[in-house]
Amino acid sequence: MQEKPEKWNDATKREFIGSAFENGYCKKKCSLLVLIAMICIIILTISASGWNDVGWHNDFMPTPNLNTLAREGVILDNMYSQPICTPSRVALMTGKYPAKVGMQHFVVLPMRPYYLPGNYATLAEKLKEQGYTNHIVGKWHLGSCDWKYTPMWRGFDSHYGCHEGVTSNFETHMLTWPPVVGVSGRDLRDNTGLVTHENGTHNTMLFSERAERIVKNHNPESPLFLYVPYMAPHFPLQAPQGFEEAVQLDDTDRRTFAGMMAAMDQGVGNITQALKDKGMWDDTLFVFLSDNGGDKMFAGSNYPYRGNKATMWEGGVKVPAFIRGNEDIDGKNQWDSFCKGKPSKRSEILLHLDEHPVTNGAALRMGDYKYMEGVTINVPMLLPRNDIEHFDQWFTPAENPDASTPDVPPITENVNNRYLFNIKDDPLETNNLYNDPAKQEIINEMKQRLDEFRTSVPPFWFPGEDESGNPDNFGGAWSPGWC
Repeated sequence: MQEKPEKWNDATKREFIGSAFENGYCKKKCSLLVLIAMICIIILTISASGWNDVGWHNDFMPTPNLNTLAREGVILDNMYSQPICTPSRVALMTGKYPAKVGMQHFVVLPMRPYYLPGNYATLAEKLKEQGYTNHIVGKWHLGSCDWKYTPMWRGFDSHYGCHEGVTSNFETHMLTWPPVVGVSGRDLRDNTGLVTHENGTHNTMLFSERAERIVKNHNPESPLFLYVPYMAPHFPLQAPQGFEEAVQLDDTDRRTFAGMMAAMDQGVGNITQALKDKGMWDDTLFVFLSDNGGDKMFAGSNYPYRGNKATMWEGGVKVPAFIRGNEDIDGKNQWDSFCKGKPSKRSEILLHLDEHPVTNGAALRMGDYKYMEGVTINVPMLLPRNDIEHFDQWFTPAENPDASTPDVPPITENVNNRYLFNIKDDPLETNNLYNDPAKQEIINEMKQRLDEFRTSVPPFWFPGEDESGNPDNFGGAWSPGWC
């Protein structure tokens, strides 16, 4: 293949891509070529924000900067994530279904030696091969029991943010695990150094400021990959100072949630303005998505879709997303669909495949149909709460409590449960077609496809807690270096 030019401009990009097409390289690597044609790639994720938690789906939510970007770009109204955080990040970073990587079950937790195995290349490592400078600002949540599993050993040139997936306080940057009763440690890093001087500043503001600074200090002639995985609006509900009253609403939790979204949105505006000031915006590919559906226990809203974060229902896996911009993986090149309105090349997506005995379940979307089997809740500690919370139901947002919802009785979780829905005709998943005689051929085809996926899944692993990772062993910090 033709060598990448020393200096990117419109002419050299066209020449480089044209050579790739002529040599047939694009047949296998076209998705990567789309990326390397852009000087700057921004992937911005938010945590546990549902379908109804962004302004282009819900006028109540104060996200004007994201709204503008979404409407200038392509809104992805059929975007699926994984039901919970770590599996979504595995898929994003590797291009592989998390089940195939052995990381479908639950999430990376403190003091568990659970991590993205080093034999799976990350997007950052692939872009590094193409000459990109790579930065991550925000939460990692792909394992950190050893430094070799952390961002700077996985293709990133810098990392400012958290190794773990949650914080106990956005301003002190302390994490207590298990919550309330467990051990406490600081979790905020600047590369490998522990940040101890930022008490009192919400990490959303810190992440936005660092991402903006990276853009301002970057050489605009050099390719940049900036990955900004905000921790907000994940629990605990804690808006930055000055954003507590971003909306007017009696419901305190929902008002705080909206404040967290408003603060993040302000950061997006600052980052995009920095790109414009550097003359990089016209060559920027900007991708936005949530890592999973919203959590109704912490004011998230997936309305009108069924279900909650950490479930296989549409509300748990259908997320807000957009894209804006002028290898052996499970991803598909969708560029022609985004830019030219052509039919999608994807006809199926594996939404979940967990073989843990307590949360054993699977979900597959194929064409218009979605098939689910087993337990629909993916987090073991939520199962005892299901009789109270009914996570499979529909939940109205606090700002619209009289919104209509289907009248379907709650389910009882069981490994023998089976469901089939026509998502095109029944997007709210109200009519289970599993026992319809006319659908048995479709069901058998989807069961067979799941069995094929199972043959590619490595042996199950989800290690137990190891006190070697206790922050007391590292001066009060959650730290790598113990596995």
